[in-house]
Amino acid sequence: MSIVSSSPDYQLIFRSLPGNYLLLNPDGTIVECSAGFASVARRPPESLVGGSIAAVWSHAPELVVRLTDLLEQARRTSQPQTLSLSTEASPIVRSPRFTCSPLVDAQGQLLHFLLSLEPEIAPLTPPVAPIDSASSLLGLQQQLDSTNLTLQQALTNVDVQRDRLHTLFMQAPAAVASLVGPEHVLELVNPRFQQLVGTRPLLGKTFREGIPELQGQLFFDQLDMVYKTGETFYGREQQAYIDRNNTGRLSPYYFDFIYQAIRNAAGQVEGVLVFAYEITEQVLAREQLKQSELELQSANEELATTNEELATTNEELYASNEEYLASNAELSSTQQELRILNQELELRVRQRTQELEVAQREAERQRARLERFFMQAPAAICVLEGPNFVFDLVNPIYQQLFPHRRLLGRPLEEALPELADHTAMHTLRQVYKTGVTHEEKELPFTVQSKNDGPPKTVYFNYIQQARFNVSGAIDGILVFAYEVTAQVQARQQEAQSMRALETLTNAIPHLVWASTPTGETEYFNQQWYTYTGSTLEQAQGIGWQQYIHPDDLPAVQEQWAFALETGKPYQIEARLRSAAGTHRWFLIRATPARNEQGIITKWYGADTDIHDQKRLEQALLESEQYFRVMADRVPVVIWITRADGRCTYLNQQWYEYTGQTEAQALDFGWLDVVHPEEVAQARTVFWDANTRQVPFNFVYRLKCKDGSYRWFADMGQPKFNSAGEYEGFVGTVVDIHERKMAEQALRLASQKLATTNKELRTANRQSEQANAELALTNEQLTRINQDLDNFVYTASHDLRQPVNNLAGVFEELKRTATFHDPEAEQLVEMFEGALNQIHSTIQGLAEVVHVERRNDDTPLEPVALLPLTNGVIQSMQSQVDAAQAEFILDFEAVPSIRFAQLNLQSILYNLLSNALKYAHPDRKPVVRVSSELAADGTPVLLVQDNGLGLDMSRYGEDLFKMFRRFHDHVAGSGMGLYLVNRIVQQAGGHIEVDSTVGVGTTFQLYLKVPE
Repeated sequence: MSIVSSSPDYQLIFRSLPGNYLLLNPDGTIVECSAGFASVARRPPESLVGGSIAAVWSHAPELVVRLTDLLEQARRTSQPQTLSLSTEASPIVRSPRFTCSPLVDAQGQLLHFLLSLEPEIAPLTPPVAPIDSASSLLGLQQQLDSTNLTLQQALTNVDVQRDRLHTLFMQAPAAVASLVGPEHVLELVNPRFQQLVGTRPLLGKTFREGIPELQGQLFFDQLDMVYKTGETFYGREQQAYIDRNNTGRLSPYYFDFIYQAIRNAAGQVEGVLVFAYEITEQVLAREQLKQSELELQSANEELATTNEELATTNEELYASNEEYLASNAELSSTQQELRILNQELELRVRQRTQELEVAQREAERQRARLERFFMQAPAAICVLEGPNFVFDLVNPIYQQLFPHRRLLGRPLEEALPELADHTAMHTLRQVYKTGVTHEEKELPFTVQSKNDGPPKTVYFNYIQQARFNVSGAIDGILVFAYEVTAQVQARQQEAQSMRALETLTNAIPHLVWASTPTGETEYFNQQWYTYTGSTLEQAQGIGWQQYIHPDDLPAVQEQWAFALETGKPYQIEARLRSAAGTHRWFLIRATPARNEQGIITKWYGADTDIHDQKRLEQALLESEQYFRVMADRVPVVIWITRADGRCTYLNQQWYEYTGQTEAQALDFGWLDVVHPEEVAQARTVFWDANTRQVPFNFVYRLKCKDGSYRWFADMGQPKFNSAGEYEGFVGTVVDIHERKMAEQALRLASQKLATTNKELRTANRQSEQANAELALTNEQLTRINQDLDNFVYTASHDLRQPVNNLAGVFEELKRTATFHDPEAEQLVEMFEGALNQIHSTIQGLAEVVHVERRNDDTPLEPVALLPLTNGVIQSMQSQVDAAQAEFILDFEAVPSIRFAQLNLQSILYNLLSNALKYAHPDRKPVVRVSSELAADGTPVLLVQDNGLGLDMSRYGEDLFKMFRRFHDHVAGSGMGLYLVNRIVQQAGGHIEVDSTVGVGTTFQLYLKVPE
């Protein structure tokens, strides 16, 4: 396996991974967080790093315990361990699973844990289908109220998230500011940014007004360019002159910063986000290091010059000594000439002596100068004299290597016995013996640390050079050493990082790769080779392109070339060929790594398998399309307005009926299709309700796209946010044309009947004709009632199948779909409740018609009350047991009555089930069912309970109306009491009700005995 030549930024790789990963220390502390996990946690990676798993899952303490056990298992076994969480997902949806992989070094020591999470695919939130009946408007209203509550909770969550982001913004460890508009007005400034200018006020001012000293320093031009183009600008080590203390004096500071465009929902630039780090200390420290290196180079050059001058002086001294010896020999052989030349010789000797003294003083001066250079040099230098290597000279840096030890004047092995068998000692002897200079690179030494701490290992580049005396013999060694510990440790750390990178990338399920700045790929992790079956030689460079599906390769090449040209992150979806020859979809992403100058040094990429997700997306798309087709068949119009009355939404049914477009219908354009005779009143009713923020109900005619008009009922309900602020209306428009026509026919018939009665009172002679007209009118009324019943029966029958289809689609969607919205489960429950409400309403309508037809077809018969009542109680035994209800039955006064048995059974079932449904929560339900005779001999059936009771002064007139409900804490259609009353009335009887809130209710059913 090939390793990249330069050290990759594995932190950047890890943070760019799309999967859900946490890198933990052995003690469980979070070291790094992937982009995927940060997205799931909805927190930036920086807020997670340094914390623990207990902090991440603080809302799930049981999960924290299980994850802690998972880490301990991985530590104990040194093998990957998994933890699966059970869920009631569909066969396509996977349960969430944690995998903990231990990362160890070559010696088997635990370095880190890699914790990965495969999340459960969240159910996709289905669109709420329109309600399919004019008679189920109440159910729709309840659903809308529930939706409003959900929206209010969502707004509350948004406020919490906004506060959390603001806190994160203000506590960010960098200078951050938000600028608005082309003038760059400072809208938000965190404390770090404020510190740049001291106490000077910034908020509300433009950037130029707040920091005017930046004029002419390119910063304003860069901001203008970012706002104009929307492209992010990166500043590296840019110098800024700022009056930080507001004294009028500018001082230089250095910053790394980013100008990033802020875009609105339409994608237009509306501001700039400034994110800056001050790096003044780092820049100055680097400049100081460069200056020190220049001074060291200068000292080395001066040292070399001094050596040359010292060598020249030694040669002059040697020549002088030779000449002095020759003069002595000449004096010995010519003693006679000595006497003659004695005066001349003495003069010459004095001259030579003076010259020697001058030369010696010069040599001492040069030696002192050289010693000065040695002492001030930024390297460790010493001079060792003689074969025992006695310290003749030691500069301060060398002495610091061995604190508290006396070196000068002592042999090396005596002063530093730990170096007796060191490589440096052997090479010293070799240099002293041969005179050949020896040079070492990165040789380790163990030296005593400062402050009497433990010994530490340091690394040196050093030169051992022989020193020669005037006769050319070696009399010592000059040692020049330069510490390179930091470079060695950096290289070792780089090698360790490479091993960590290889271990890390091989531990994750993604295909990880790295390439050069020009795009030649030179590293793949083991997952790449396992999946593709390739080798490095086959895939490196551009060889990886042979594993891309031919249909996807042109787009991949184009996108990759664009990323290399622009330096922008690379992302594309493509299919990769496996070793088995099959293709799977992968999300391919790459991020450039840059040096301090912003130049790209490497590209790091990861390929994530998304094949299952692509298949699921296609299935979801097909399911959603099918669902929308079914939902659009429901004949109900839904609309929404803002607080100012402007309409913001109309569903497809409106456009299909009116032929309007969205541009024509929204705002107040819907009034254009209201009948001219009702448009003024419709506007008045709506504005009055909008002003008073109260519900309204109005009936008017709407123009069809073919030019005809039909009657519709428009109902609106005000909606409010969590703060109680009015936000507008939500309403429905239901076609009631047939019902309106029936009402008009009934009104005309009534008017005609009234006219006929008047004529009968005023003219007895026309009685025969009036009776005939009356009979005709009654026949028309009967036919109208039959038409109404047939309409209700047909509507309930025709609506049942679409609702069943809708329920089937919904069940299939729940089984196959995956939703990512955290509120999807609540919305699914709301939709399921709406379907049940529609189904219940249709059943109620059908029951009304069945009651009518039973009255016509079912014969009257004697019905024993006790066995019939027991049978009804037995049919709802589970409800009786759940409520622990008690029934008291007393039919001694009237044991049986003559009535249609099925109708009497329906009466008892509705009254007894209501008694259980609306039982008082603080006491056991006690229901008394009895019979008695009225004063006129009419049988009376009594049903008495101790439940919640009703406010008869408020609801008495509406008690037996269709679809009216007076308690919302349990489900119901509002049809039960309507059916009971209709059955009793059709049998010639009536009902009396006595009820007290919190005490209970008594129903007295007067069942007239037929003659």
